[in-house]
Amino acid sequence: MPEYRIRAVIFKEGEHWIAQCLEYRYAIQTRQLEDMPRELTRCLTWMIRLALEAGDEPFKGYTPAPRRYWEMFARATPLPQIAAPSSEPDVELRIAA
Repeated sequence: MPEYRIRAVIFKEGEHWIAQCLEYRYAIQTRQLEDMPRELTRCLTWMIRLALEAGDEPFKGYTPAPRRYWEMFARATPLPQIAAPSSEPDVELRIAA
């Protein structure tokens, strides 16, 4: 799988934690903050794999996230990064709390 480096900012909205990717306007939500790194990586990995299997470019048609998320990311606290296997995208997460 090609290498992908994706940055995402995590924030709480109501009872859910939201992770908004910056390079691609893609977001997921979880109920537990501790589930977010694993779930976001899992979702991104499958999106990339399915696109490649279909002969498409991953994230084709996705635009970058709006500026406010980039600004949130710049002010957010980095989460400890776990080395990703080569079969998964490299995801940098920061939490805006």
